[in-house]
Amino acid sequence: MYKKLSSAILAASILLGAVAPMTSFAASANSAVQVKKQGQFTTASVERKSDGTLVVRWKANADLGAAKIYWSTSPDNIEKNGKLLAKTYTAFNGYVTADPKPNSRIYFLIKGGNGDTIVTAERKVNLQGAFNFRDLGGYQTTDGKTVKWGKLFRGEELGHLTASDLTYVQNMGLKSIVDYRTDAEVNALADPVIPGANYIRTDAGNAGSTADLNSMIASGLMKDEASAVAMMVGFNKQMVDAPKFYIQLMELLNDPNNIGLVQHCTAGKDRTGLGSAIILLTLGVDEKTVMEDYLASNVYRAEANKKAVEAVKQQIGDENVVAAITALMGVQKEFLQAAIDEMKAKYGSIDNFIEQGLGVTKEERAKLKAMYTE
Repeated sequence: MYKKLSSAILAASILLGAVAPMTSFAASANSAVQVKKQGQFTTASVERKSDGTLVVRWKANADLGAAKIYWSTSPDNIEKNGKLLAKTYTAFNGYVTADPKPNSRIYFLIKGGNGDTIVTAERKVNLQGAFNFRDLGGYQTTDGKTVKWGKLFRGEELGHLTASDLTYVQNMGLKSIVDYRTDAEVNALADPVIPGANYIRTDAGNAGSTADLNSMIASGLMKDEASAVAMMVGFNKQMVDAPKFYIQLMELLNDPNNIGLVQHCTAGKDRTGLGSAIILLTLGVDEKTVMEDYLASNVYRAEANKKAVEAVKQQIGDENVVAAITALMGVQKEFLQAAIDEMKAKYGSIDNFIEQGLGVTKEERAKLKAMYTE
């Protein structure tokens, strides 16, 4: 008989809902999916170093000559409303800078000598109490557009945000917080109140399941890694077969009053991972890029997951069970691929799933693209 796992370990791993499970480099900020005409920026990204400095990088398909770098705390109209940071040359492909406004989220605009521009930011939102809170902006779509920065976010439970984190998030202009968690998860760690943001509980099971890791281990569902992977594959299929909370998500996204929306669960990787994939697919981002964004949770949660696994090892001697729990703490390609394959198998295509399964009309989808891409 295994010792009962601590609540901290349970929170770090998974708490199952009635329909769905709970659940530094991420995917490139602008994965190129379409060849641009000569004389344009193709990708850009921002990386924060351990000393707090920021490295702004970009690539172009030609030498665009002189460059200007602007910054702003808003992703909108940066050149007009922001401040000039530096003058450089596009051929350098990057610029290192001190954080122009510490404790605030910063967006950058790089302008080439020919007038072409590109906007970029850190993918990860720089918070102390959340590992996996990130921006879905910057991804290119198959029709040559780019998902807008600062409009759509994904995250994990928010109950660990510090006082400075709360100020930081409030200043980001969040309007809607979509919580996928069950009642049990919410009761264990409620979201803090963020002034100006509307808190929305989805129909993600709500009352939830009484099943936890201890009962799953006892039942044999968690006997090894293969069983854990099979379970997660099954749950991802179920989330496509019964997508009521993603239907609600689409309805929320269609309301301009909700722009500045973060969706989250407990670890920000499974329910939120599929929700993020659905958003990006709806906006026209290709499957490869969507998968990269999904798998990036393993990078952002690496340290937390490592500590949790070490704690599990201290309580459980069975290496196969430890491997199963380790699989649950991360994400694997098979998890999301199962959901995508189910969309295609049940509806014929992802587009049909969006239209028929989620009830998003062609007109509504066009509206979403107009709102969230540029």
